[in-house]
Amino acid sequence: MAVSDKRTARAGKGATLKSSPCQTRTSYWACLVILLTAGTNAQSVSISVFNPSPAERSNEPVIVPWSELRNAFSSKDFGRLRLVDGSNRSLPFQIDDLDGDRTPDELAFQLTLDAKETREVILTAERDSLASPHGPLRTDAANYKRISGRSQPIDDDDGPGTLRRDGHYPFDGVGWESEVIAYRLYLDERNAIDIQGKRLPGLHWNFIGSSGVDYQKDAYWGMDVLHVGPALGIGGFGFWVNDSVAHPYMLDRRRTRIVARGPVRCIVSVEYKGWDIGKEKVDVTSILSLFSADRFTENRLYLRSGAPQTVATGIVKHATAKGSWDGATSTLMTIGAQSRSGDSLLMALAFTPVSVVQKREDAPNHLVLLRITKDEPLRYLIFSRWQGEGAARWDQELLSSDVVSAHQRLNEPLRVRISISGNKKH
Repeated sequence: MAVSDKRTARAGKGATLKSSPCQTRTSYWACLVILLTAGTNAQSVSISVFNPSPAERSNEPVIVPWSELRNAFSSKDFGRLRLVDGSNRSLPFQIDDLDGDRTPDELAFQLTLDAKETREVILTAERDSLASPHGPLRTDAANYKRISGRSQPIDDDDGPGTLRRDGHYPFDGVGWESEVIAYRLYLDERNAIDIQGKRLPGLHWNFIGSSGVDYQKDAYWGMDVLHVGPALGIGGFGFWVNDSVAHPYMLDRRRTRIVARGPVRCIVSVEYKGWDIGKEKVDVTSILSLFSADRFTENRLYLRSGAPQTVATGIVKHATAKGSWDGATSTLMTIGAQSRSGDSLLMALAFTPVSVVQKREDAPNHLVLLRITKDEPLRYLIFSRWQGEGAARWDQELLSSDVVSAHQRLNEPLRVRISISGNKKH
């Protein structure tokens, strides 16, 4: 359980991340309806999940704000909580503290649902957990730094301005991964995101960080598949100022935390404090998360200070790839022989239509401009698929299904109902 896992990074309190999920359809992965909460201390919580889409949703993330469950369980219940399906089979789950204030923020798990299907799961503290109630790690995150000449993992990395230029980062920043894909954020002024493609499923960032292996060298299990250069890579971001991308060239502090490693999702938090965008400085927090057996990274951006801003994100331009913008699904995509091994690589970003200001270009990037305010987080999805993964098929139908799935996650959220029952005696 990530909120009590000793490996989970802790940090100082910041602005709250706890907003009501149904103030907007896209506040969280799932739209939530509470049937009974007030003043209840329960032995179990029934969570009913409905797929509104006319297609199957496979291993779909379900996120429930813990604020809606806090009356059901006390902190002493955390060690014996169990999530079960209708056949009383245990399901992996985790409870995450996103802002580091030592209180839970979200319950997260995954379900596969047929078109228009409803499934019910039960979160219960009525019995002790199984030996491994949450399952093995199927996601991971790592940030390694050379300290006293030795590469060491660091879960809470707080330092002035840009960090990578001091040469202390074995893979130039922080990485996160599922079994099928890995991403990495450069902790320098580019603020770019790179891709580690995988020929074989598995988790590798901690091996790379601790072994001293050059992450850019080809390996039997995969490779650093993307050439980023001066661009944003895939889904890196800056602010749009004077018709150009304002990167974090001048930044007071940057704090990078490994919030959770798994078992079902990894989470990385990056706090940018005093980002100088010209006429003012702003504070912004990026929450990057990736679920098991998944290739979609969600970037949740929280503007902590200042007036509403225009965020610029995008995908690096390569002469060997074609870029396209689909206004109907608010999806930016490039595809072509743009991997470092010369084979095909799909990269895409998906947005909610209401957040999009306009599509733009600059020399290194295909760009999309987005509006962010302090009222609610800005969310978008980052995803990629590499031909070198060795999938049995590589065709337009497969690649199009990624785009459809991303659009559904953002714009057709699962519908969740919660019923709290069984008063508990304390």
